[in-house]
Amino acid sequence: MQQAKLEVQQRDTFGKQHARALRREGIVPAVLYGRAQDTLTIQLNARTFRQFLRTYGENVIINMDIGEENTETVIIKEIQRHPVQKHTLVHADFIRISLDEPVTSGVPIILEGSPPGVQEGGVLEFPLRQITVHCLPMQIPTDISVDVGELDIGDAIHVSDLSLDEEIEIIDDPQRIIATVSQPRVQLEEETPEAEEGEEGEVEGEEGEEAAEQPSEPEVISRRRSDDDEDDE
Repeated sequence: MQQAKLEVQQRDTFGKQHARALRREGIVPAVLYGRAQDTLTIQLNARTFRQFLRTYGENVIINMDIGEENTETVIIKEIQRHPVQKHTLVHADFIRISLDEPVTSGVPIILEGSPPGVQEGGVLEFPLRQITVHCLPMQIPTDISVDVGELDIGDAIHVSDLSLDEEIEIIDDPQRIIATVSQPRVQLEEETPEAEEGEEGEVEGEEGEEAAEQPSEPEVISRRRSDDDEDDE
């Protein structure tokens, strides 16, 4: 895990109104806590912090300068962004760490390769975009690459398939799916009516005649709803 330097300033203002005022001035309010020490309220330049994140990402050990003589070793715990304007940073949480003590941290997953199943019309799904690991700070990967280049329709990669160093403990459930190639929903819906038409063709005698006399459109609508319900389950 790489290290980087970040300058912040301690702040004495509190509350939502003061936080909004800081953001209007291009400043991100933040807090620093951890290691049984006092929580510090801090602030940092929004533009500088965005550039920092573009350069190093969120998974980085930070040598944080707070004033002239106070330096802390920290990692980013959480960044809150505006729900609509994603580039707008609302708040940041930092947590103190020791390089000699294990920490728990999220690591982003990056997919690599082109699945054959997608070329055949399947849909690549990516439900788990980061995993949680527990290890020494310097052992935390910047990201984890997952090769999906051999996935056919119906195949999946689980957390248990990841291969990391023995010193890195994965916290997530081993059975969680990271990526999978599913069959197109449109294809499933097109195949279902054809099967039903075959079943209807086998109806004979009086029951078949009565079925033929009934309006067909309401029956089709009813069957489609039933199909959708089965898919949703």
